[in-house]
Amino acid sequence: MNRKDYDSRILSSKKIVIKIGSARLSGSEEEVNDFLFNLVSDIRHLKDQGKEVIIVSSGAIARGRKLLASLSNFKQAGESLPEKQALAAVGQNRLVNLYDSFFSKVNIPIAQILFGVVDLETGEGFKNLKNTFGQLLQWGILPIVNENDSVATEEVKFGDNDVLSAIVSLIVEADLLIILTGVEGFLKDGKTVPFLSEVGDPELSQAGGPSGPGTGGMYTKLKAASILNEAGIPCGIIDGNSKNCVRRFLETNTLGTLVFSNGKEKSFSEEEIKAILRSKRNGGQE
Repeated sequence: MNRKDYDSRILSSKKIVIKIGSARLSGSEEEVNDFLFNLVSDIRHLKDQGKEVIIVSSGAIARGRKLLASLSNFKQAGESLPEKQALAAVGQNRLVNLYDSFFSKVNIPIAQILFGVVDLETGEGFKNLKNTFGQLLQWGILPIVNENDSVATEEVKFGDNDVLSAIVSLIVEADLLIILTGVEGFLKDGKTVPFLSEVGDPELSQAGGPSGPGTGGMYTKLKAASILNEAGIPCGIIDGNSKNCVRRFLETNTLGTLVFSNGKEKSFSEEEIKAILRSKRNGGQE
């Protein structure tokens, strides 16, 4: 493929998954509102073009902390598993309400989908989830996905929502995954790498871990991109703070880092997706 072919593939993507990290939703109210205003505008534009969109969103724990920190009689929650599970239960409702307050203004109905690794381990669970996504998209409803953190344990977790967004992309057979982060893409020697045809140990060794309220970092974003690379699904890692970044990425393909193999294209079976999940739970060994 030459540059025009890549640009055309990105622009023509019909089914798009957008992953949003905790940092985009845990700043000041002004910062969060500005981000959501631009995001909603971009997604309204995409849907007007006949595109289907799915959001994978972190932020439940961060929104839970934000609420409880505002209560004068509340002692700050720590990092234990029970505390994180409880914070997720507090914050998930507020997170979805926040999205609904913005998307309802542009006439986009939303739906919440919470699931975990265990839900995919049975054939019926996988089939039901796939069917739910398909029906919601057929109805023109925007699914907003998160891991069910209030019941997930460290032993039975996707690990982070970057990987979850890759799994969702495989399940729905997406044409494109866009990961919104707080930097301009994958950086090497302080400069943004605009394109990667593959993700190997050299790239992963230079990718950092989490630097904000989330559990992932550039490392997990590249791992998610590498999973999709085998399926021939492009992945853009772009700065979510940039105004109208989703629309601009699709229309110009000049933002952030695009990870996309040359000519690879494969549909992952249910068993292959489950094997990826087992690999994650076994520390990458499968």
